[in-house]
Amino acid sequence: MRHFIKIFGLWTAFVAADSDGDTLLQQFYAPGRLLGNSFGNPGVNATFDYVVVGAGLAGALTASPYYSTMYVGPNADDYQPLIDWGYFTEPIPGASGRRYFYAQGKTLGGSSARNQQIYHRATKGWYAAMANITGDPAYLWDNMFPFMKKSFSFTPPDIRYRVENATVNFTLSSFDSPGGPVHLSYPKYAQPISSFGPQGYSAAGIKAANGFLDGNLLGYGYWPFTLRPEDSTRSSTESAFLSRTATRTSLKIYQSCMARNLLFDESKRAFGVNVTVAGRRPFVLHARKEVIVSSGFINSPHLLMVSGIGPRAALEKYNIPVISDLSGVGQNLHDTPALGGITHSSNVPGRSAWTRNATSFNDAVESYLKNGSGPLSSPASDFAAWDRFSEEYTSKMSPSTQDYLKQLPSDWPNVEYVLQASERVLSTSQAASNTGVIGAILTSASSRGNITIQSADNTVAPIVYIGWLDSKEDQEMAVAAYRRARTIASSISAFGTEIAPGANITTDAHILDYIRTKGMGAIHHGAATCAMGRNVSDGAVVDSKARVFGVKGLRVIDTSSLPFGAPGHTQGVTYAHAEKLAQDVIDAADEE
Repeated sequence: MRHFIKIFGLWTAFVAADSDGDTLLQQFYAPGRLLGNSFGNPGVNATFDYVVVGAGLAGALTASPYYSTMYVGPNADDYQPLIDWGYFTEPIPGASGRRYFYAQGKTLGGSSARNQQIYHRATKGWYAAMANITGDPAYLWDNMFPFMKKSFSFTPPDIRYRVENATVNFTLSSFDSPGGPVHLSYPKYAQPISSFGPQGYSAAGIKAANGFLDGNLLGYGYWPFTLRPEDSTRSSTESAFLSRTATRTSLKIYQSCMARNLLFDESKRAFGVNVTVAGRRPFVLHARKEVIVSSGFINSPHLLMVSGIGPRAALEKYNIPVISDLSGVGQNLHDTPALGGITHSSNVPGRSAWTRNATSFNDAVESYLKNGSGPLSSPASDFAAWDRFSEEYTSKMSPSTQDYLKQLPSDWPNVEYVLQASERVLSTSQAASNTGVIGAILTSASSRGNITIQSADNTVAPIVYIGWLDSKEDQEMAVAAYRRARTIASSISAFGTEIAPGANITTDAHILDYIRTKGMGAIHHGAATCAMGRNVSDGAVVDSKARVFGVKGLRVIDTSSLPFGAPGHTQGVTYAHAEKLAQDVIDAADEE
């Protein structure tokens, strides 16, 4: 019987699958909630065809269509906040030596259950670059497009709840009908500041985009969110995949559990995972066919290394027997740093203005409870533009930065400029004042970080080095991004006087110092720490089907197995990546 597999990875989970069970349609579309018999019995050994370590965005999707599925993940109350791993970076020189909290979802659905819900797709050029580095044309845009559509059902914006000038560009052909279980839609509310975006961005020379769904990101517009259109609640891989398969009695979820290490036989085939419950009650989940690691860009390389897969020197330092000497494990970390932005006074209320008095607060709550409308239906800033540096900016950059930018695909944006409205309080004795911001996110960063171990025990957190602005190229691009953001801000009619960095901050050195000391922030888009590629000698960890080099029966399916980060936000890319690789697992099972 055919094995149906979907992969979406949380940061901690195991999934296993046998080939007995109901039909795919019965399993996949069955409504319901997670039931008592959906959970495994911690402390008792069990055997399945597939064990998936991770139940986040990629892991939950991957596991959902299996016939017999098992998920193992730590309970939310193991850490604070309750649904996050609580990782902090090492001090970052490019951010004045500060350490940053780096969000990683620790719950069913992983980061899809706690992110900003922003969705868009990568560019055609990005997928061409991925096909080139992997040597696999399966990653070209046209071949990946069906997987981009597979997870989603799309609902156009409800214009009854949006102001007239909050027009959304989109094409229905970007999706199938009826589509998949994850909902994509637009809030039943448009941020007031966003109405000033089209005119202002156009005046700065940026054209309107076609919805950020057709392989082109360059331009401005509104983006969709992973929202259920009927009530404006979050649509995550937990609600879309795991809960929908809850009526499958073979689905087994192991809560309050942690994968300690992967198990290999003498032929280096992965046959299971050692698991503990709150550090105790060890047991083993056996995999007849494959173990699939979907634990995220931090936890996936961490688990590989404590299991004997990684750089030999790092493993031997902690007396870990080397199963496969792969220098790329934990290396090549790509991220898109938030640089801060240009802040102006504004005559438009900020996003939290409705909380200022009881009447507006009650109105917002009532609208949301009644029909999912109003400001509470909008998860985040809803209007942005992606842009490339023009010659006006590149001509002032060093030859090395110019050469780096020329290597990127022509449709790869350098910076994401987000239009935001907020409130500023200078002291407790003053009332809040409205501000407008053009935020800048560097989407073509050249700097790289890494994940390294500091113990053979994977309950000891790994060392997370992000590497923001390490390179001269990134520093020059960051300064250019601020100068470009100033040009855009000067075209927004709702903006008044510049508040920050301030009119006196004009030199490259002063701008860079401001970015480092006051601007930098995390938007949590780490990727590529178990990079996909052709050759181990080039730092690749997995092949184009996510199979780990040097061993058998082991794949890594999550953002860590991307060969490099994608421009913008990672959610859309991860869904497609997981769908494609899940199909590879299915095809391999069919060939047996």
